[in-house]
Amino acid sequence: MSYGIRKDFYNSKVWKQVRKTIWLKQNLLCNRCGKPVYIDGLSDWIPKDKRRTGIVHHKIYLDNSNVYDDNITLNEDNLEGICKECHELEHHQDIANRKGYVFDDEGQIKPGGAMRWHT
Repeated sequence: MSYGIRKDFYNSKVWKQVRKTIWLKQNLLCNRCGKPVYIDGLSDWIPKDKRRTGIVHHKIYLDNSNVYDDNITLNEDNLEGICKECHELEHHQDIANRKGYVFDDEGQIKPGGAMRWHT
């Protein structure tokens, strides 16, 4: 997807409001691992060593064909607040598995495991 299109969307007021709503509904916790996340203006009270960077993830990935579709971009059923680490696992797990690596219980990548092809 074009960076310009993403930049315009992610800088929009409506996206910022939906993003804030998602985090408040999740009590500033990662939806996957449950760890506290840092969100500008919302979680300054969480000690830096106890928080992770938070990202609102689109379950249906955004691309040029759907970036203007509010049912995908702004629909809360298609969004989840997750920490940066869990977001990295989401987007890179299939690549790691193809190369014969797996993620352990702490989310660290290590060699081994069956090669799985995700479709």
